Amino acid sequence: MVELSKSNTIMPSSKTLLLITNLTLLSFATTEAQNDPFYLYKDCSSDKTSPNTSFQFNLKNLLSSLSSNATGNTPFYNATINGENPSDSIYGLFMCRADVSSHLCQLCVRNATQQLSSECSLSKQAVIWYEECMVWYSTSFIFSSVATTPSSPMKNSGKVPKPERFMRLVFRTINQTADEASFQSSIGNNKFATKEATNVSGISQTQTLYCLAQCIPNLSPHDCRTCLDDAIRKIQECCEGRIGGRVLFPSCNVRYEMYPFYNVRSATPVPKLIPETKTSHADSNLSEFPIYLSHNCTNKTFNANNSAFQTHLTTLLFNLASNATTGNKFYTADVANTVFGLFLCRDQEDLPSGLCGECVKNATHEISSKCGSFHEAIIWYSQCMLRYSYRNFFNEMETGPVFSELNTTNKDDEQNFFTMKLAKALDQAAIQAGDSDEKYGKRTTKLNDLQTLYALAQCTQNLSIEDCKGCLGIVIGTSIPWSRLGSIGGRVLYPSCNIRFELFQFYKDNDKSGTSSSPERRKGKSPIIILIVVLASISVTLFFAAYYFLHKNARKRRAAILEDNFGLEMATLESLQFDLATIIAATNRFSDQNKIGKGGFGEVYKGILLDGLQIAVKRLSKSSKQGSNEFKNEVLLIAKLQHRNLVTLIGFCLEEQEKILIYEYVPNKSLDYFLFDSQPQKLSWSQRYNIIGGIIQGILYLHEHSRLKVIHRDLKPSNILLDECMIPKISDFGLARIVEINQDQGSTSVIVGTYGYMSPEYAMFGQFSEKSDVFSFGVMVLEIISGKKNFSSYESHRITNGLLSYVWKQWSDHTPLNILDPDITENYSEIEVIKCIQIGLLCVQQDPDARPTMVTVASYLTSHPIELPTPQEPAFFLHGRMDENAVANESSSNQSINTSTPLIFSNNQMSISQFLPRYDLNICSFSVLGKLQFQYDDDDDDLVSNSYVEESLDEDDSIDGISDIDDEVTDMIQPVRIVHPTQGVQGIQNPFWNDALHYNNINCSHPDEEDICGLEMPSSFNVGQELYGDMDFDSKDAVKNAV
Repeated sequence: MVELSKSNTIMPSSKTLLLITNLTLLSFATTEAQNDPFYLYKDCSSDKTSPNTSFQFNLKNLLSSLSSNATGNTPFYNATINGENPSDSIYGLFMCRADVSSHLCQLCVRNATQQLSSECSLSKQAVIWYEECMVWYSTSFIFSSVATTPSSPMKNSGKVPKPERFMRLVFRTINQTADEASFQSSIGNNKFATKEATNVSGISQTQTLYCLAQCIPNLSPHDCRTCLDDAIRKIQECCEGRIGGRVLFPSCNVRYEMYPFYNVRSATPVPKLIPETKTSHADSNLSEFPIYLSHNCTNKTFNANNSAFQTHLTTLLFNLASNATTGNKFYTADVANTVFGLFLCRDQEDLPSGLCGECVKNATHEISSKCGSFHEAIIWYSQCMLRYSYRNFFNEMETGPVFSELNTTNKDDEQNFFTMKLAKALDQAAIQAGDSDEKYGKRTTKLNDLQTLYALAQCTQNLSIEDCKGCLGIVIGTSIPWSRLGSIGGRVLYPSCNIRFELFQFYKDNDKSGTSSSPERRKGKSPIIILIVVLASISVTLFFAAYYFLHKNARKRRAAILEDNFGLEMATLESLQFDLATIIAATNRFSDQNKIGKGGFGEVYKGILLDGLQIAVKRLSKSSKQGSNEFKNEVLLIAKLQHRNLVTLIGFCLEEQEKILIYEYVPNKSLDYFLFDSQPQKLSWSQRYNIIGGIIQGILYLHEHSRLKVIHRDLKPSNILLDECMIPKISDFGLARIVEINQDQGSTSVIVGTYGYMSPEYAMFGQFSEKSDVFSFGVMVLEIISGKKNFSSYESHRITNGLLSYVWKQWSDHTPLNILDPDITENYSEIEVIKCIQIGLLCVQQDPDARPTMVTVASYLTSHPIELPTPQEPAFFLHGRMDENAVANESSSNQSINTSTPLIFSNNQMSISQFLPRYDLNICSFSVLGKLQFQYDDDDDDLVSNSYVEESLDEDDSIDGISDIDDEVTDMIQPVRIVHPTQGVQGIQNPFWNDALHYNNINCSHPDEEDICGLEMPSSFNVGQELYGDMDFDSKDAVKNAV
């Protein structure tokens, strides 16, 4: 025992303390990862002193003395610092586990004293435990008395199947170990012992039980055994039925495990090279291809007539496969609460790009072909695992079925050198996995100059911390026959967790802490480097202080803006808020060179953040009031949605009257660019088919699987972005609506959307539901297949019909393949094409109830066309001619925004793509509902034109019998201008009149005089009697008054 007198020391100055602090931090940060002591637990007493007292000075001297004496072959040391007052005297000691190396003991004590100094400096008593050592100090004399408080019992979460038999063996063996540690220790003066028991009852005859007991050496044998008795009783309280456990007291500790956690002294010399397992599945360094391992189908099959389960299973597997490329390594899904499934990939940082998605895709195909008729199945690849079941297993920890790949011998050999290293690495990787949100841990350990051990442990992310550690504990403790393990290299795979270990690097090791200098080199740091560290620390401190004060007020201003605009949602959105300076820098001050798109909402710019992330910046036009509402709606909505087929909102900016949305940058522009551009990029059929499938998954997520049920209301090709892998991403949520989960439909007096993609019930009556999005999707599917835009010319310039009419005609004539885009020149599946056409027609049926839900659509995509219902005639079936001025070509942009031009003469926000308004001299125009436009000559007040569909009559037709053409306009949204060859324009037939009395939006405009709009209409204005009742309007005023 060493006693240090206070009179022989000098109080360090503040500069010296700062220097010591910096050296401590530098030393702590450069510890070699593979030799790091493993921290367990500490306890700092609540009895504390005040800062800057002589106690703290004495404590620093004590801890320094302990650390400096942890050298050579010194596993135990105690010291006393005598103060001027007895209350300031401090007693301390350290004890290393007797089997660890002197270097590791020294490193452990140094780390422990540093941690006590920084975290317990005011406490009058503290103790800290590492895997390899313990440090303890107190103001009371602690050297020869038994102390069992504070204590830390720890259990392995894994449970044994037969706990009574197993625990009898544990207590018999651990008591024998305690006797040997107290009375017969053969390791110097250390009261330390280990013991093994084979043929473990309750687990396996090939497993071995490992036990350890240790006391501080200055206890008497009797006191040591008393302390260990108390620890063993504590084991019985905390760890009954567990495959491992330990109790840590200041004066002693005990532990048992089913794997070797200590070094066994062996007569066999350590080999120069550790034997390595060679297997057929030893995928070498970072394989770039999925490697199949095994699968397991349950013995229970479902009834062949149970088509519902088969349909749901097909939908589930499609959902899992399409969600495997989102960047997530773990995903769960269920269909109709009937079939449940998940996939788990290794951490994305450890796999080459895209390998997770490819692995899961292969797994879905393989499991479908091998286990498609079973209620439950699991498949393992080297890079991923996928499973499904008829039962909800998401919150269950399951250890069977098992797949293992290990090299074992037929008899118990003397404990190999590498098994303790391997067990320690796996144990620490398991602890790391259990404590992390990703449920993923890895450990790299240097075995010798030529070999490095790589260990990995992983759980499914739905497990709790305890269940994850328990699952991995069972793997390590029961599935590896440690005494028969012949070499390093292997894996054990459970449904809920897995481990793997190799002598080659099969994951990316991003831990840079292992590249450090040795302790000897650290001792040789020059004063210049130390001075640089000190000055740098001061500079950093000053910088952060200045940064804090400069940005404090800015944060307050941004918080106020958030509260004003988003109210109670501000807390959710605060992390997404960017400052304007960052966006200006990223876009080079919104330069034209960075501009990639423009629309009614504003402009879109490409930008690069400081971390290199490419972004798309959508800048709201300051003059757009409509866009302001869309901005708030989009921020609040898309911030809560995350899916691989939805565009990712990175953030937003509200500052200096700027309203900016920041998205992930999608390099391949929007879908309309590939379909309708003047020089379109060619899409193969497989690309189109995958795009259709991706859009299905995105809409399905919005309707069914997200936390919110969302109706998009503006689905169209310009709002489908394509990433570098041609994966579709739905964008532009400014018009989207959130509805209740059980709400069938909603309604609005403000019709928004894009002409040609709106369902009839929405366009006519403002009624929207998920079937509105289904209709828009159906139009897009037919556009993707044909490469033609809705409302384009076909067959000749004399007949201009809509796409739906054209497709329906080909379908009715049994020639559906005629609509296929002629640019598709490679081989394609006719079955897939016809199936997609049929899906598109089913989605655009007039009756919303007849349209399928997106869940059903997803199942259709994986079904044979013969199993699909027969579609009915679609909505918007045009018989006649459309005014070509009404619809023109829609432009594209690199980064799509809502490029549809709104009707400029309407307040209801309905957007009709590229509508070209006409303002002829002496013509007065006014609109009703934003859907009818009448034009009159100011000389004779004749109605000369409107902007929509014209219906021609023969000379023998009656101009009064507008109801005669009801059959031809029943399915039309557009108003119809009735033109007689001798009597001219006589009236307007329009389905919207049925709901006209609910609106009052009539705008009148004239380039010269506004009073021209009050002219009389010479002939009566007849609205179809049969469909819409008798309504006669003798003048525009009458129309206006009626509306």
